[in-house]
Amino acid sequence: MSTLHSQRGSMLLECLVGISIFSFGVLALSALQANAMRHASSSSTRTTATQLIQRLDGEMRSNITNLSAFQIEKTKCKDAAPSSDAAKRWAQAVSANLSDATCSVAIQANDANSTPCSRRATVSISWPVHNGAKTAAATGENKGLNQAVTTIDIPTILETNDPLETRHLRCGL
Repeated sequence: MSTLHSQRGSMLLECLVGISIFSFGVLALSALQANAMRHASSSSTRTTATQLIQRLDGEMRSNITNLSAFQIEKTKCKDAAPSSDAAKRWAQAVSANLSDATCSVAIQANDANSTPCSRRATVSISWPVHNGAKTAAATGENKGLNQAVTTIDIPTILETNDPLETRHLRCGL
């Protein structure tokens, strides 16, 4: 009988150990879920930024004779004032989809140093990190911001019916 008295309470102790191990497992799973949600949100905003840049790319390609009107100095998208209506609509869409975003569109000058057959546009969108996402830049000018930047080469030669036109020959078209 003395062995039964020494075993008393051991089942309760085993239950407590099992419950504590289970609790740590549940806490780890909830932390993983929170991290997954944060990264899904960050991924969604990056996808939105990429789609907005592609939208501007299409607008610029459809209006190559007036590319300089798409120029936007680095500023808050809601305050951007480009001379093109399409660029204004784009900046407003960026502001609506990525709150507190900063936009810039730099168009290469059309001068002797530029490529004669195309112009280069560099489009940049920066937006603040929300919900504690740790995917953004940690230091420098863009500290705490997510950023999407793309460089686009836009052909500026329109097709003509004359295959011997000098611009076509110079560009290898």
